[in-house]
Amino acid sequence: MQTKTAGLEHVLTALRAQRQAIQAHERGARTGRDPEDLHEMRVAVRRLRAILRASRVMFERRWTEGLRGELDWLGAALGQVRDLDVLRESLQSRIKALPAAERRIGAVLVDDVEKDCAKARGNLRAALAGPRYRRLLRRLDGALRRPRAVTPDLSLPDVAAKEFAKLRAAVKDLPKHPADEDLHAVRIKVKRARYAAELVREVAGRAGERFLAQAKALQDMLGEHQDSVVLERRLRETPDRSASLRAVKRTLTKLERKRRKATRAAFREEWRKLKRRGRKAWA
Repeated sequence: MQTKTAGLEHVLTALRAQRQAIQAHERGARTGRDPEDLHEMRVAVRRLRAILRASRVMFERRWTEGLRGELDWLGAALGQVRDLDVLRESLQSRIKALPAAERRIGAVLVDDVEKDCAKARGNLRAALAGPRYRRLLRRLDGALRRPRAVTPDLSLPDVAAKEFAKLRAAVKDLPKHPADEDLHAVRIKVKRARYAAELVREVAGRAGERFLAQAKALQDMLGEHQDSVVLERRLRETPDRSASLRAVKRTLTKLERKRRKATRAAFREEWRKLKRRGRKAWA
Protein backbone atom coordinates (compact mmCIF):
# COMPACT_ATOMS: atom_id res chain seq x y z
CA MET A 1 0.00 0.00 0.00
CA GLN A 2 1.16 3.50 -0.76
CA THR A 3 3.11 5.32 1.94
CA LYS A 4 1.97 8.64 3.33
CA THR A 5 5.11 10.49 2.25
CA ALA A 6 4.42 9.58 -1.38
CA GLY A 7 0.98 11.21 -1.25
CA LEU A 8 1.93 14.69 -2.45
CA GLU A 9 3.94 13.49 -5.42
CA HIS A 10 1.13 11.13 -6.46
CA VAL A 11 -1.34 14.00 -6.42
CA LEU A 12 0.96 16.32 -8.36
CA THR A 13 1.65 13.60 -10.94
CA ALA A 14 -2.09 13.11 -11.41
CA LEU A 15 -2.67 16.85 -11.74
CA ARG A 16 0.13 17.21 -14.29
CA ALA A 17 -1.36 14.39 -16.39
CA GLN A 18 -4.67 16.23 -16.60
CA ARG A 19 -2.93 19.50 -17.45
CA GLN A 20 -1.22 17.68 -20.32
CA ALA A 21 -4.57 16.29 -21.46
CA ILE A 22 -5.99 19.82 -21.64
CA GLN A 23 -3.09 20.87 -23.83
CA ALA A 24 -3.41 17.77 -26.03
CA HIS A 25 -7.12 18.26 -26.74
CA GLU A 26 -7.42 22.05 -26.71
CA ARG A 27 -6.95 22.53 -30.44
CA GLY A 28 -9.54 19.90 -31.28
CA ALA A 29 -11.98 21.42 -28.81
CA ARG A 30 -11.52 24.81 -30.50
CA THR A 31 -12.13 23.51 -34.02
CA GLY A 32 -14.93 21.12 -33.10
CA ARG A 33 -13.89 18.66 -35.80
CA ASP A 34 -13.83 15.68 -33.44
CA PRO A 35 -16.30 15.69 -30.50
CA GLU A 36 -13.94 13.40 -28.60
CA ASP A 37 -11.39 16.21 -28.18
CA LEU A 38 -14.00 18.32 -26.44
CA HIS A 39 -15.07 15.34 -24.34
CA GLU A 40 -11.52 14.50 -23.27
CA MET A 41 -10.72 18.12 -22.43
CA ARG A 42 -13.85 18.35 -20.30
CA VAL A 43 -12.97 15.08 -18.53
CA ALA A 44 -9.48 16.44 -17.79
CA VAL A 45 -10.98 19.55 -16.21
CA ARG A 46 -13.37 17.42 -14.17
CA ARG A 47 -10.54 15.20 -12.99
CA LEU A 48 -8.48 18.22 -11.98
CA ARG A 49 -11.35 19.53 -9.88
CA ALA A 50 -12.01 16.08 -8.38
CA ILE A 51 -8.34 15.50 -7.50
CA LEU A 52 -8.07 18.93 -5.89
CA ARG A 53 -11.26 18.26 -3.97
CA ALA A 54 -10.19 14.81 -2.75
CA SER A 55 -6.73 16.03 -1.69
CA ARG A 56 -7.81 19.47 -0.47
CA VAL A 57 -6.51 18.98 3.09
CA MET A 58 -3.01 18.74 1.60
CA PHE A 59 -3.05 22.35 0.40
CA GLU A 60 -3.92 25.84 1.51
CA ARG A 61 -7.69 26.18 1.36
CA ARG A 62 -7.72 29.48 -0.53
CA TRP A 63 -5.24 28.11 -3.08
CA THR A 64 -7.35 25.02 -3.74
CA GLU A 65 -10.70 26.82 -3.85
CA GLY A 66 -9.36 29.46 -6.23
CA LEU A 67 -8.12 26.86 -8.69
CA ARG A 68 -11.29 24.81 -8.47
CA GLY A 69 -13.42 27.89 -9.02
CA GLU A 70 -11.67 28.79 -12.27
CA LEU A 71 -11.73 25.18 -13.41
CA ASP A 72 -15.45 25.17 -12.72
CA TRP A 73 -15.83 28.13 -15.11
CA LEU A 74 -13.89 26.31 -17.82
CA GLY A 75 -15.78 23.09 -17.23
CA ALA A 76 -19.09 24.92 -17.61
CA ALA A 77 -18.00 26.41 -20.95
CA LEU A 78 -16.93 22.98 -22.22
CA GLY A 79 -19.95 21.28 -20.71
CA GLN A 80 -22.47 23.47 -22.48
CA VAL A 81 -21.20 22.26 -25.84
CA ARG A 82 -20.65 18.66 -24.78
CA ASP A 83 -24.12 18.31 -23.27
CA LEU A 84 -25.70 19.61 -26.47
CA ASP A 85 -23.55 17.24 -28.54
CA VAL A 86 -24.80 14.32 -26.45
CA LEU A 87 -28.38 15.56 -26.67
CA ARG A 88 -28.15 15.82 -30.44
CA GLU A 89 -26.68 12.33 -30.77
CA SER A 90 -29.37 10.90 -28.48
CA LEU A 91 -32.17 12.56 -30.42
CA GLN A 92 -30.74 11.40 -33.73
CA SER A 93 -30.53 7.80 -32.58
CA ARG A 94 -34.07 7.84 -31.11
CA ILE A 95 -35.62 9.46 -34.17
CA LYS A 96 -33.76 7.10 -36.51
CA ALA A 97 -35.71 4.20 -34.96
CA LEU A 98 -39.09 5.78 -35.73
CA PRO A 99 -41.17 5.16 -38.87
CA ALA A 100 -40.21 7.27 -41.89
CA ALA A 101 -43.07 9.78 -41.54
CA GLU A 102 -42.24 10.43 -37.89
CA ARG A 103 -38.53 10.69 -38.71
CA ARG A 104 -39.25 13.57 -41.08
CA ILE A 105 -41.34 15.34 -38.45
CA GLY A 106 -38.80 14.71 -35.69
CA ALA A 107 -35.96 16.19 -37.75
CA VAL A 108 -37.04 19.64 -36.60
CA LEU A 109 -36.09 18.68 -33.03
CA VAL A 110 -32.55 17.86 -34.16
CA ASP A 111 -32.34 21.09 -36.15
CA ASP A 112 -33.27 23.10 -33.05
CA VAL A 113 -30.52 21.43 -31.01
CA GLU A 114 -28.01 21.96 -33.82
CA LYS A 115 -28.69 25.70 -33.73
CA ASP A 116 -28.04 25.73 -29.99
CA CYS A 117 -24.85 23.70 -30.56
CA ALA A 118 -23.55 26.27 -33.03
CA LYS A 119 -24.18 29.09 -30.58
CA ALA A 120 -22.52 27.22 -27.73
CA ARG A 121 -19.48 26.42 -29.89
CA GLY A 122 -19.09 30.11 -30.67
CA ASN A 123 -19.20 30.93 -26.96
CA LEU A 124 -16.61 28.25 -26.24
CA ARG A 125 -14.23 29.48 -28.93
CA ALA A 126 -14.51 32.98 -27.49
CA ALA A 127 -13.80 31.65 -23.98
CA LEU A 128 -10.72 29.69 -25.11
CA ALA A 129 -9.41 32.72 -26.98
CA GLY A 130 -10.01 35.10 -24.08
CA PRO A 131 -7.75 36.38 -21.30
CA ARG A 132 -9.50 34.45 -18.51
CA TYR A 133 -8.54 31.12 -20.04
CA ARG A 134 -4.93 32.20 -20.53
CA ARG A 135 -4.78 33.38 -16.90
CA LEU A 136 -6.19 30.05 -15.77
CA LEU A 137 -3.49 28.11 -17.60
CA ARG A 138 -0.75 30.31 -16.13
CA ARG A 139 -2.26 29.94 -12.67
CA LEU A 140 -2.48 26.17 -13.04
CA ASP A 141 1.08 25.85 -14.31
CA GLY A 142 2.34 28.01 -11.47
CA ALA A 143 0.41 25.94 -8.96
CA LEU A 144 1.97 22.74 -10.24
CA ARG A 145 5.46 24.24 -10.05
CA ARG A 146 4.95 25.68 -6.56
CA PRO A 147 2.10 23.84 -4.80
CA ARG A 148 1.07 25.34 -1.50
CA ALA A 149 1.15 22.10 0.47
CA VAL A 150 0.41 22.12 4.19
CA THR A 151 -0.09 18.37 4.78
CA PRO A 152 2.10 16.54 2.25
CA ASP A 153 1.95 13.19 4.07
CA LEU A 154 -1.76 12.52 3.54
CA SER A 155 -2.63 8.83 2.98
CA LEU A 156 -4.26 8.60 -0.44
CA PRO A 157 -5.71 5.11 0.22
CA ASP A 158 -7.51 6.72 3.16
CA VAL A 159 -8.82 9.43 0.82
CA ALA A 160 -10.16 6.78 -1.59
CA ALA A 161 -11.75 4.87 1.29
CA LYS A 162 -13.46 8.03 2.57
CA GLU A 163 -14.87 8.91 -0.83
CA PHE A 164 -16.25 5.38 -1.10
CA ALA A 165 -17.75 5.69 2.38
CA LYS A 166 -19.52 8.89 1.30
CA LEU A 167 -20.89 7.08 -1.72
CA ARG A 168 -22.16 4.20 0.44
CA ALA A 169 -23.90 6.65 2.76
CA ALA A 170 -25.56 8.42 -0.16
CA VAL A 171 -26.93 5.18 -1.62
CA LYS A 172 -28.07 4.02 1.81
CA ASP A 173 -30.08 7.23 2.19
CA LEU A 174 -31.86 6.78 -1.14
CA PRO A 175 -35.63 6.30 -0.91
CA LYS A 176 -37.14 3.07 -2.24
CA HIS A 177 -38.09 4.88 -5.43
CA PRO A 178 -35.39 7.56 -5.91
CA ALA A 179 -36.13 10.66 -7.95
CA ASP A 180 -34.10 11.53 -11.03
CA GLU A 181 -32.12 14.14 -9.11
CA ASP A 182 -31.30 11.55 -6.41
CA LEU A 183 -29.69 9.24 -8.96
CA HIS A 184 -27.86 12.15 -10.54
CA ALA A 185 -26.40 13.04 -7.13
CA VAL A 186 -25.29 9.42 -6.67
CA ARG A 187 -23.61 9.49 -10.07
CA ILE A 188 -21.54 12.49 -8.97
CA LYS A 189 -20.44 10.61 -5.86
CA VAL A 190 -19.58 7.52 -7.92
CA LYS A 191 -17.40 9.74 -10.09
CA ARG A 192 -15.66 11.22 -7.08
CA ALA A 193 -15.01 7.78 -5.61
CA ARG A 194 -13.66 6.59 -8.95
CA TYR A 195 -11.30 9.53 -9.40
CA ALA A 196 -10.04 9.21 -5.82
CA ALA A 197 -9.38 5.51 -6.44
CA GLU A 198 -7.41 6.36 -9.56
CA LEU A 199 -4.92 8.23 -7.37
CA VAL A 200 -3.81 4.91 -5.86
CA ARG A 201 -4.28 2.73 -8.92
CA GLU A 202 -0.66 1.62 -8.96
CA VAL A 203 -0.81 0.21 -5.44
CA ALA A 204 -4.46 -0.86 -5.11
CA GLY A 205 -3.85 -4.13 -6.94
CA ARG A 206 -6.46 -6.33 -8.58
CA ALA A 207 -9.15 -5.34 -6.08
CA GLY A 208 -8.63 -1.69 -6.97
CA GLU A 209 -8.82 -2.41 -10.71
CA ARG A 210 -12.06 -4.33 -10.26
CA PHE A 211 -13.49 -1.47 -8.23
CA LEU A 212 -12.53 1.06 -10.92
CA ALA A 213 -14.06 -1.04 -13.70
CA GLN A 214 -17.35 -1.42 -11.84
CA ALA A 215 -17.39 2.24 -10.83
CA LYS A 216 -17.06 3.22 -14.48
CA ALA A 217 -19.85 0.82 -15.46
CA LEU A 218 -22.20 2.26 -12.84
CA GLN A 219 -21.21 5.83 -13.70
CA ASP A 220 -21.95 5.16 -17.38
CA MET A 221 -25.31 3.62 -16.53
CA LEU A 222 -26.34 6.59 -14.42
CA GLY A 223 -24.96 8.91 -17.09
CA GLU A 224 -27.31 7.38 -19.66
CA HIS A 225 -30.14 7.83 -17.19
CA GLN A 226 -29.30 11.51 -16.81
CA ASP A 227 -28.99 11.93 -20.58
CA SER A 228 -32.52 10.57 -20.84
CA VAL A 229 -33.73 13.04 -18.21
CA VAL A 230 -32.19 15.91 -20.17
CA LEU A 231 -33.69 14.67 -23.43
CA GLU A 232 -37.19 14.48 -21.96
CA ARG A 233 -36.79 17.95 -20.46
CA ARG A 234 -35.84 19.24 -23.91
CA LEU A 235 -38.93 17.60 -25.40
CA ARG A 236 -41.15 19.31 -22.83
CA GLU A 237 -39.57 22.70 -23.50
CA THR A 238 -39.89 22.49 -27.30
CA PRO A 239 -43.06 24.25 -28.53
CA ASP A 240 -45.78 22.13 -30.15
CA ARG A 241 -45.70 23.64 -33.64
CA SER A 242 -48.10 21.06 -34.97
CA ALA A 243 -50.23 18.14 -33.85
CA SER A 244 -47.88 15.73 -35.62
CA LEU A 245 -44.84 17.12 -33.79
CA ARG A 246 -46.70 16.85 -30.51
CA ALA A 247 -47.41 13.19 -31.28
CA VAL A 248 -43.73 12.50 -32.04
CA LYS A 249 -42.70 14.19 -28.80
CA ARG A 250 -45.21 12.05 -26.90
CA THR A 251 -43.81 8.87 -28.49
CA LEU A 252 -40.22 9.84 -27.66
CA THR A 253 -41.17 10.73 -24.09
CA LYS A 254 -42.73 7.32 -23.54
CA LEU A 255 -39.59 5.64 -24.86
CA GLU A 256 -37.35 7.68 -22.54
CA ARG A 257 -39.44 6.78 -19.51
CA LYS A 258 -39.26 3.13 -20.48
CA ARG A 259 -35.46 3.36 -20.76
CA ARG A 260 -35.16 5.01 -17.36
CA LYS A 261 -37.39 2.39 -15.81
CA ALA A 262 -35.03 -0.32 -17.07
CA THR A 263 -32.03 1.58 -15.69
CA ARG A 264 -33.66 1.92 -12.29
CA ALA A 265 -34.40 -1.81 -12.24
CA ALA A 266 -30.73 -2.60 -12.92
CA PHE A 267 -29.26 0.05 -10.60
CA ARG A 268 -29.47 -1.83 -7.30
CA GLU A 269 -27.73 -4.93 -8.62
CA GLU A 270 -24.95 -2.89 -10.20
CA TRP A 271 -24.55 -0.99 -6.96
CA ARG A 272 -24.28 -4.24 -4.96
CA LYS A 273 -21.40 -5.28 -7.22
CA LEU A 274 -19.61 -1.97 -6.65
CA LYS A 275 -20.25 -2.13 -2.91
CA ARG A 276 -18.65 -5.60 -2.69
CA ARG A 277 -15.66 -4.53 -4.73
CA GLY A 278 -15.25 -1.34 -2.72
CA ARG A 279 -15.18 -3.28 0.53
CA LYS A 280 -12.43 -5.54 -0.82
CA ALA A 281 -10.42 -2.65 -2.23
CA TRP A 282 -10.59 -0.39 0.82
CA ALA A 283 -10.86 -2.85 3.70
